[in-house]
Amino acid sequence: MSAARLALWRTRSLRFLMGASATILSGLTGILRNKWIAQHLEASGIGILAQVVSSQMWLGSVGGMSLVLPVTRSVGAATASGDWAGARRVVWAAMAMLTMSASIVIALGLFFAPLISSALLGSPRYAGLIRISMIGVAGVAFQQLVVGIFAGRSDLKGPLAFSAVGGLGSVAATLYLVPRAGLAGAVLAVSLLFPLGCLGAILLRRKEHALLLTRPRERALTAGMARGLLTVASSGLVAALVEQGVFLTIRSHYVRTFGIEANGFLQAGLAISQQVGSLFYAYLASYAFGKISGVSGAEATRDYTRKHWSAIMLLAAAALLVTSLGASPLLRLLYSHRFDPAQPLIAWAVVGEYGRIGLLTWALGSLPLGGPRLWLPLALLFPATLGVAYAVSVASGAGILSMPKAYAISGLAAPLVGGMIMSRRGVTLRVRDLAIFLGGAGALVLLAWRS
Repeated sequence: MSAARLALWRTRSLRFLMGASATILSGLTGILRNKWIAQHLEASGIGILAQVVSSQMWLGSVGGMSLVLPVTRSVGAATASGDWAGARRVVWAAMAMLTMSASIVIALGLFFAPLISSALLGSPRYAGLIRISMIGVAGVAFQQLVVGIFAGRSDLKGPLAFSAVGGLGSVAATLYLVPRAGLAGAVLAVSLLFPLGCLGAILLRRKEHALLLTRPRERALTAGMARGLLTVASSGLVAALVEQGVFLTIRSHYVRTFGIEANGFLQAGLAISQQVGSLFYAYLASYAFGKISGVSGAEATRDYTRKHWSAIMLLAAAALLVTSLGASPLLRLLYSHRFDPAQPLIAWAVVGEYGRIGLLTWALGSLPLGGPRLWLPLALLFPATLGVAYAVSVASGAGILSMPKAYAISGLAAPLVGGMIMSRRGVTLRVRDLAIFLGGAGALVLLAWRS
């Protein structure tokens, strides 16, 4: 390998690690938290906790209204033009909107907790856990603002501070509360992750963002400001709510059909595969998206996509193959020997994760190239195909493998359909790029089939 090419790969590796640093730290603290919870609550407890956390994320997304997109754009524009007064008004207007929307969502969650518990877990007996999780709903909602500030300023230390404070605080709470309060303690410990992360990150990075955190003299939230923020945020909110809503609906059916313990195995399988995938999502979102947003036209977008495709998909295939082959020791290390039945679930889940990485990489330039009209249909591809694939898997008698097999099917179908859409807009891949993707997918499917 030439010196220039070696330097290129070294630079790519450093960028990947920098973008993924917060995700790696979150993963490590999550491993500690899950290990402790698994030792005390077993698979059934993990299954209940997974449903509560899923509802927490969905409700938090509703309260957050996907304001991260307009906040990021406005703060980024201010960094370039020096319009700090305008960016400050956006930040404080978003804060006011989040306070109102999160308060409404939390109030409804507290009131309808028995109904939510029945819908998610088939019984109102877990309403107390739903109410505790509202602490996390507030954190998830306000994370939209915090992440928007950091992303707009290209502050990679901000997300790292969020992961450190929130993750370590949540681990400490888990170690203390779970042995003493059981499942309720686990829900509280997990719920503290987001509010602690938001507060800690803002406090640690307050000097770097002082111009945005100073309250403006004039009124920040006006009808025009709210309309402008929601116009930009609406597409992201629709995509987030649909995807999380589909997951939540499927998981609720899975619990009622196959039991809470099976849902615990499913959670372990999905968590491990998604943790590997999150390393790639973090890099694409924190670095590659900003770069591809700076290019102009379909040809430049195509060239940038091709430039990254081989490296990302080869690395993803290698990481997920290792995960599939090491599923059994990973489960024992991260959970316990009681989670051994989750091994085939991991094997199928990593197939879907590989496809999702491919979809995001190919569609990365869709928003700057074609706006929300191009980006939104691509964002909805995976949840739409997942719902159909799950119904087919259940009808075919796949049993507890219904969800991970559906995850695999939709994960492979979505990038193929999305690729056709992007190709029609001029963002095509080379034959060797497609061969790399299909080769990685074939190897992962073969391992899953033999598991």
